[in-house]
Amino acid sequence: MNKEFTERFLPYFSTTYTRTILSSHYQSLGITDPTRQSYATCYSFISHLKHGCLYYQQASTAPLEIKPLLFFYGFIQFMKASILTKDYQYPSSSQVLAHGVTTRKRKKDAYLFLEDEVKTQRNGLYSHFLSQMFHMKHVEGERYKMKNLFIQIADLHPLITTLTNSSISYQIKKRAKGLLIPSDILDQYHMTQNRLYQYFNKFISEQSQKQTSLQASEKDLILNGLDMNRKYIPPFLMNKEKEFFLLKDKETHLLLPELAVLYLILYNLSMICRYEVEWWNDLISTYEGMDYPYILTFLDMLPYKSIHLFHQLIQFK
Repeated sequence: MNKEFTERFLPYFSTTYTRTILSSHYQSLGITDPTRQSYATCYSFISHLKHGCLYYQQASTAPLEIKPLLFFYGFIQFMKASILTKDYQYPSSSQVLAHGVTTRKRKKDAYLFLEDEVKTQRNGLYSHFLSQMFHMKHVEGERYKMKNLFIQIADLHPLITTLTNSSISYQIKKRAKGLLIPSDILDQYHMTQNRLYQYFNKFISEQSQKQTSLQASEKDLILNGLDMNRKYIPPFLMNKEKEFFLLKDKETHLLLPELAVLYLILYNLSMICRYEVEWWNDLISTYEGMDYPYILTFLDMLPYKSIHLFHQLIQFK
């Protein structure tokens, strides 16, 4: 297997190490006899990781025509491995095996990927993943447009800024004690300093016991006390260089974990390359519209970003 797709997960290809990690997860959740349960799930966990790496390896060298499908299958395997760190009985029923989202099977005339959307379903892998890994309940029937999902990925912001000729986010500078936030965000969000702090703290306090504060300096606001080791820090977005961003239009922030965003986009792309092959081939060969740069940049970024995020999820801290 390709080293770049396995080096993060290499320790987990040891049953001794993996059982220890799974047992630690289960013990922290109060599961009865965590050691025994770790023995029961160990090989399934390793198999999902291995298959995820294999699919990613094949996708990295595959033609663009089938690349989304291979990445999607690999992504699903990493999701299932992650779930096993929380739900040792997975899959407990067939309801959690379906994709959990759907999209139009037949595309309209003058179809644009950026304007397409996916809709969530009551049951399936998507909802189970959000529930187990992020303690989030999703709303059945929620619709997400592709262009709105792309905005949630900080790694795509330079491309979006170029294509739209407008900046969509603030880059947030990190300091030893906190984050420096441009003070003009108060006008952009139509908030006072105290209201902005309440807005941030609504999300931060849900997953952190640390005391936070928002102070004003000469040019910036300083958000102190943020737990930088957390896996998900809404409403902040983070790129692969671990730089933080805030969307300038807070109404466009979907407040979804980035892995959920990646899954929704990848699901739709995988469906298109399977069932809309004429449109897909036309896009690849003609470069019509603005869909192609978004899709290509997304697929280039996906393996490295998703592996980093999945590795964060499965490790025990």
